[in-house]
Amino acid sequence: MKYGPGLLTAMLGAASYPLTALEAEPSLHPYLDRSHQFLAGAYFQELHAEIRETKGPLPQQAVNLRHLGVDDTHTTWQLEYRYRINERWGLVASAHTFSGQGTRGNSREFNFAGVRFGVGAKLHTKIDVDTYVFDVVYTTYRSPRAELAIGVGIHAFDFATKIEGQTLVGRDENSDSVAFEEFLAPLPNVRLQGFYALDPRWSLTGGMGWMSADIDEWSGDFLHLYGRLQFLFTDKLGVALGYQFTDLDVSRDRRRRKSQYDLEFSGPSLQLTYGF
Repeated sequence: MKYGPGLLTAMLGAASYPLTALEAEPSLHPYLDRSHQFLAGAYFQELHAEIRETKGPLPQQAVNLRHLGVDDTHTTWQLEYRYRINERWGLVASAHTFSGQGTRGNSREFNFAGVRFGVGAKLHTKIDVDTYVFDVVYTTYRSPRAELAIGVGIHAFDFATKIEGQTLVGRDENSDSVAFEEFLAPLPNVRLQGFYALDPRWSLTGGMGWMSADIDEWSGDFLHLYGRLQFLFTDKLGVALGYQFTDLDVSRDRRRRKSQYDLEFSGPSLQLTYGF
């Protein structure tokens, strides 16, 4: 899915309010005064994916991972760290991963990474997608109850896909064809994030990240949305329940070799939070 410059304009407009000075009234929630915020937990995600990997004269074909028997649901770890440099500036770093695999008989001929897979072969497919984010954020609005910030940075995706085809000869399985592709796609990212304190214990956080760029051999569109409800057990320790959605289209053109990944992740998340 393509996300044009209008989305970026809306994000910049939402964050264009001038930074308000801190009032004499203290912050309602401890988050607004923390220098360090850690988040660690699980992401219960569902994946919808089509991938293409073409070499030489072979035609480009879309491979739907669900049709290859890959389990499209997965529970994975998720880490995030936020550092508040001062009232205006901060840093955000995060990482999460997806790993899925499956086995199924092949019902149609296709090619991937220059390798042909014939009808009737037993296919074993594995895909790993690791995501790393680093952003510099600037707070444009701040009050004793809420804040709004915009950031820029890098969203890096590490893809690895392996498809192995086997045929049965008598009682023996022979490995006929193996295709493997791995690459790292570092792409720019614009982030908009907000925080709102319901009371000293309960709070809401949400945000979105966006990217649409063509850089050398890379091109891609990316949209990430998330929302979380957080409860503090103490001033430092809490728990957050949320939901995330990511839509990613990344392609790499290396003359006689072309790669394309169309991925959509979505699902709930559960994290422990710690800040000071």
